[in-house]
Amino acid sequence: MMNRIAYISIVMVWGCTFLIEKSALLEGDFYIQDGWLAFSSSRYEEADKHFNTAIETNDSGSVFHFLSLVGLGWSNIYKAQVIEETSSNGYVKNAGENLNSANNLMLNINIEEITLDLREDYFNGRSHMYAGLVLQRGYYAKQIIWEPTNATLSDTVRILYEESVEFSEQLESDFVFQHDVNLRFNDILVLRTENYLILGNTEGVILSFNQIDFDQLGFEVDEACKQEF
Repeated sequence: MMNRIAYISIVMVWGCTFLIEKSALLEGDFYIQDGWLAFSSSRYEEADKHFNTAIETNDSGSVFHFLSLVGLGWSNIYKAQVIEETSSNGYVKNAGENLNSANNLMLNINIEEITLDLREDYFNGRSHMYAGLVLQRGYYAKQIIWEPTNATLSDTVRILYEESVEFSEQLESDFVFQHDVNLRFNDILVLRTENYLILGNTEGVILSFNQIDFDQLGFEVDEACKQEF
Protein backbone atom coordinates (compact mmCIF):
# COMPACT_ATOMS: atom_id res chain seq x y z
CA MET A 1 0.00 0.00 0.00
CA MET A 2 2.81 2.41 0.92
CA ASN A 3 4.56 1.67 -2.39
CA ARG A 4 1.38 2.49 -4.28
CA ILE A 5 1.00 5.81 -2.45
CA ALA A 6 4.65 6.65 -3.12
CA TYR A 7 4.21 5.86 -6.83
CA ILE A 8 1.11 8.08 -7.08
CA SER A 9 2.94 10.90 -5.31
CA ILE A 10 5.88 10.70 -7.75
CA VAL A 11 3.54 10.81 -10.75
CA MET A 12 1.69 13.81 -9.32
CA VAL A 13 4.88 15.75 -8.61
CA TRP A 14 7.10 14.77 -11.54
CA GLY A 15 4.71 13.38 -14.14
CA CYS A 16 5.00 10.25 -16.28
CA THR A 17 7.69 11.80 -18.50
CA PHE A 18 10.15 11.73 -15.59
CA LEU A 19 9.57 8.01 -15.07
CA ILE A 20 9.97 7.26 -18.76
CA GLU A 21 13.25 9.22 -18.91
CA LYS A 22 14.65 7.44 -15.86
CA SER A 23 13.59 4.09 -17.31
CA ALA A 24 15.45 4.81 -20.54
CA LEU A 25 18.53 5.81 -18.54
CA LEU A 26 18.52 2.59 -16.56
CA GLU A 27 17.90 0.57 -19.71
CA GLY A 28 20.95 2.04 -21.44
CA ASP A 29 23.14 1.42 -18.41
CA PHE A 30 21.74 -2.08 -18.04
CA TYR A 31 22.65 -3.24 -21.54
CA ILE A 32 26.11 -1.67 -21.49
CA GLN A 33 26.94 -3.12 -18.08
CA ASP A 34 25.73 -6.54 -19.21
CA GLY A 35 27.87 -6.17 -22.32
CA TRP A 36 31.00 -5.57 -20.26
CA LEU A 37 30.13 -8.42 -17.89
CA ALA A 38 29.95 -10.77 -20.87
CA PHE A 39 33.17 -9.30 -22.26
CA SER A 40 35.01 -9.88 -18.97
CA SER A 41 33.94 -13.54 -19.15
CA SER A 42 35.22 -13.83 -22.75
CA ARG A 43 31.66 -14.16 -24.11
CA TYR A 44 32.26 -11.67 -26.89
CA GLU A 45 29.29 -12.53 -29.13
CA GLU A 46 26.97 -12.08 -26.16
CA ALA A 47 28.70 -8.78 -25.35
CA ASP A 48 28.08 -7.61 -28.92
CA LYS A 49 24.36 -8.31 -28.58
CA HIS A 50 24.10 -6.19 -25.43
CA PHE A 51 26.07 -3.30 -26.92
CA ASN A 52 23.99 -3.39 -30.10
CA THR A 53 20.77 -3.45 -28.09
CA ALA A 54 21.93 -0.36 -26.20
CA ILE A 55 22.47 1.37 -29.54
CA GLU A 56 19.07 0.29 -30.89
CA THR A 57 17.12 1.39 -27.80
CA ASN A 58 18.68 4.83 -27.25
CA ASP A 59 18.80 8.10 -29.15
CA SER A 60 21.33 8.40 -31.96
CA GLY A 61 24.38 10.36 -30.90
CA SER A 62 23.79 9.78 -27.20
CA VAL A 63 26.40 8.93 -24.58
CA PHE A 64 24.98 5.40 -24.63
CA HIS A 65 25.75 5.17 -28.35
CA PHE A 66 29.29 6.34 -27.69
CA LEU A 67 29.87 3.87 -24.84
CA SER A 68 28.35 1.00 -26.84
CA LEU A 69 30.56 1.68 -29.86
CA VAL A 70 33.61 1.63 -27.59
CA GLY A 71 32.44 -1.72 -26.21
CA LEU A 72 31.96 -3.16 -29.69
CA GLY A 73 35.44 -2.00 -30.68
CA TRP A 74 37.05 -3.79 -27.75
CA SER A 75 34.99 -6.91 -28.32
CA ASN A 76 36.24 -7.10 -31.90
CA ILE A 77 39.87 -6.60 -30.81
CA TYR A 78 39.64 -9.47 -28.33
CA LYS A 79 37.86 -11.75 -30.80
CA ALA A 80 40.74 -11.13 -33.21
CA GLN A 81 43.28 -12.00 -30.51
CA VAL A 82 41.50 -15.26 -29.66
CA ILE A 83 41.76 -16.55 -33.22
CA GLU A 84 45.14 -14.86 -33.82
CA GLU A 85 43.65 -13.08 -36.81
CA THR A 86 46.06 -12.19 -39.61
CA SER A 87 43.63 -11.07 -42.32
CA SER A 88 43.20 -7.30 -42.65
CA ASN A 89 39.53 -7.74 -43.48
CA GLY A 90 38.12 -9.10 -40.23
CA TYR A 91 37.56 -8.25 -36.58
CA VAL A 92 40.39 -5.72 -36.29
CA LYS A 93 39.06 -3.76 -39.25
CA ASN A 94 35.59 -3.84 -37.69
CA ALA A 95 37.06 -2.63 -34.40
CA GLY A 96 38.52 0.35 -36.24
CA GLU A 97 35.12 1.20 -37.69
CA ASN A 98 33.49 0.98 -34.25
CA LEU A 99 36.14 3.09 -32.53
CA ASN A 100 36.31 5.63 -35.36
CA SER A 101 32.55 6.09 -35.07
CA ALA A 102 32.89 6.51 -31.31
CA ASN A 103 35.64 9.09 -31.80
CA ASN A 104 33.57 11.06 -34.33
CA LEU A 105 30.54 10.90 -32.05
CA MET A 106 32.59 12.09 -29.08
CA LEU A 107 33.59 15.23 -30.97
CA ASN A 108 29.91 16.19 -31.22
CA ILE A 109 28.98 15.48 -27.61
CA ASN A 110 28.59 18.56 -25.42
CA ILE A 111 30.11 17.63 -22.07
CA GLU A 112 28.03 20.30 -20.34
CA GLU A 113 24.86 18.50 -21.42
CA ILE A 114 25.90 15.15 -19.94
CA THR A 115 24.06 14.41 -16.72
CA LEU A 116 26.21 14.09 -13.62
CA ASP A 117 25.41 10.39 -13.18
CA LEU A 118 26.85 9.65 -16.64
CA ARG A 119 29.97 11.82 -16.60
CA GLU A 120 32.24 9.26 -14.95
CA ASP A 121 31.14 6.60 -17.44
CA TYR A 122 31.71 9.04 -20.29
CA PHE A 123 35.26 9.95 -19.24
CA ASN A 124 36.13 6.30 -18.61
CA GLY A 125 34.72 5.55 -22.05
CA ARG A 126 37.00 8.14 -23.59
CA SER A 127 40.08 6.56 -22.02
CA HIS A 128 38.95 3.11 -23.13
CA MET A 129 38.35 4.44 -26.64
CA TYR A 130 41.85 5.93 -26.92
CA ALA A 131 43.45 2.74 -25.60
CA GLY A 132 41.38 0.69 -28.04
CA LEU A 133 42.49 2.90 -30.93
CA VAL A 134 46.14 2.46 -29.88
CA LEU A 135 45.83 -1.32 -30.05
CA GLN A 136 43.63 -1.37 -33.14
CA ARG A 137 45.92 0.84 -35.21
CA GLY A 138 49.03 -1.14 -34.25
CA TYR A 139 47.33 -4.51 -34.83
CA TYR A 140 45.82 -3.42 -38.17
CA ALA A 141 49.18 -2.10 -39.40
CA LYS A 142 50.78 -5.48 -38.67
CA GLN A 143 47.99 -7.30 -40.51
CA ILE A 144 48.60 -5.22 -43.62
CA ILE A 145 52.36 -5.85 -43.42
CA TRP A 146 51.76 -9.62 -43.03
CA GLU A 147 50.05 -9.74 -46.42
CA PRO A 148 52.43 -10.97 -49.18
CA THR A 149 51.92 -7.90 -51.37
CA ASN A 150 52.88 -5.46 -48.59
CA ALA A 151 56.50 -6.20 -47.75
CA THR A 152 57.48 -2.53 -47.30
CA LEU A 153 56.23 0.15 -44.92
CA SER A 154 53.61 1.84 -47.10
CA ASP A 155 52.15 5.28 -46.40
CA THR A 156 48.98 3.61 -45.13
CA VAL A 157 50.88 1.48 -42.63
CA ARG A 158 53.05 4.40 -41.54
CA ILE A 159 49.96 6.51 -40.84
CA LEU A 160 48.45 3.69 -38.75
CA TYR A 161 51.57 3.48 -36.58
CA GLU A 162 51.68 7.26 -36.24
CA GLU A 163 48.02 7.35 -35.20
CA SER A 164 48.65 4.60 -32.65
CA VAL A 165 51.34 6.79 -31.10
CA GLU A 166 49.13 9.90 -31.17
CA PHE A 167 46.21 8.14 -29.48
CA SER A 168 48.54 6.73 -26.81
CA GLU A 169 49.48 10.29 -25.87
CA GLN A 170 45.86 10.94 -24.89
CA LEU A 171 46.11 8.47 -22.00
CA GLU A 172 47.12 9.27 -18.43
CA SER A 173 50.00 7.38 -16.82
CA ASP A 174 47.63 5.72 -14.34
CA PHE A 175 45.44 4.20 -17.05
CA VAL A 176 44.08 0.71 -16.37
CA PHE A 177 41.58 -0.99 -18.66
CA GLN A 178 38.72 -1.65 -16.25
CA HIS A 179 37.51 -4.75 -18.04
CA ASP A 180 40.92 -6.46 -18.21
CA VAL A 181 43.15 -5.11 -15.45
CA ASN A 182 46.16 -6.87 -16.99
CA LEU A 183 46.17 -4.10 -19.59
CA ARG A 184 47.80 -0.98 -18.15
CA PHE A 185 49.54 2.17 -19.32
CA ASN A 186 52.85 0.32 -19.13
CA ASP A 187 51.64 -2.00 -21.90
CA ILE A 188 50.68 1.05 -23.95
CA LEU A 189 54.22 2.38 -23.47
CA VAL A 190 55.71 -0.89 -24.72
CA LEU A 191 53.54 -0.71 -27.83
CA ARG A 192 54.40 2.97 -28.33
CA THR A 193 58.11 2.14 -28.14
CA GLU A 194 57.67 -0.62 -30.72
CA ASN A 195 55.76 1.76 -33.01
CA TYR A 196 58.52 4.37 -32.78
CA LEU A 197 61.08 1.66 -33.54
CA ILE A 198 59.21 0.60 -36.68
CA LEU A 199 58.83 4.24 -37.74
CA GLY A 200 62.57 4.78 -37.29
CA ASN A 201 62.03 7.51 -34.69
CA THR A 202 65.07 7.03 -32.43
CA GLU A 203 64.24 9.94 -30.15
CA GLY A 204 60.73 8.59 -29.61
CA VAL A 205 62.08 5.09 -28.89
CA ILE A 206 64.44 6.38 -26.19
CA LEU A 207 61.81 8.62 -24.59
CA SER A 208 59.16 5.88 -24.42
CA PHE A 209 61.60 3.14 -23.42
CA ASN A 210 62.81 5.16 -20.45
CA GLN A 211 59.24 5.51 -19.16
CA ILE A 212 58.59 1.76 -19.06
CA ASP A 213 58.28 0.20 -15.62
CA PHE A 214 60.24 -3.03 -16.15
CA ASP A 215 59.01 -4.49 -12.86
CA GLN A 216 55.52 -4.66 -14.37
CA LEU A 217 56.63 -6.69 -17.38
CA GLY A 218 56.01 -10.42 -17.40
CA PHE A 219 59.61 -11.15 -18.39
CA GLU A 220 63.12 -10.17 -17.38
CA VAL A 221 64.96 -7.40 -19.20
CA ASP A 222 68.75 -7.50 -19.16
CA GLU A 223 70.26 -4.59 -17.22
CA ALA A 224 72.74 -3.94 -20.02
CA CYS A 225 69.82 -3.52 -22.43
CA LYS A 226 68.19 -0.94 -20.12
CA GLN A 227 71.42 1.04 -19.83
CA GLU A 228 71.79 1.29 -23.60
CA PHE A 229 68.95 3.77 -23.55
